[in-house]
Amino acid sequence: MTAAAVSVVLLVGGLVPVPFERRPEFSSVGPDKLLHLLGHGAFSVALADALAADGRGHGESAVVAAATSTAYSFVIGRLQRWVPGRVHERADVVAGVVGSVLAVVWWAIRGDERPAIRGRTGRR
Repeated sequence: MTAAAVSVVLLVGGLVPVPFERRPEFSSVGPDKLLHLLGHGAFSVALADALAADGRGHGESAVVAAATSTAYSFVIGRLQRWVPGRVHERADVVAGVVGSVLAVVWWAIRGDERPAIRGRTGRR
């Protein structure tokens, strides 16, 4: 999935009104934190892949992808203030940051193990 597609899924998922009331026991750690972790992890990997395909190094791509995902999490959180049933939570941002960092570290390690990607002609 492309970085643009994942970013749209994150935006729509974060801004869809919630028809039910929030459960107080889920105030800081709820099932949505796993979705933030996985969603921002997927976004970071897709973005890092796109940046690396443009010729950036793995380290730079990983850092830029994780930072962009974190900023995107803040933007979505701020937009949630106008959406019924949605609340910006620090724990959501933390879950997104953790997911982003873990995902790009995995991506960078995995990328170092892959052979160089060659073009269709077989030349670098």
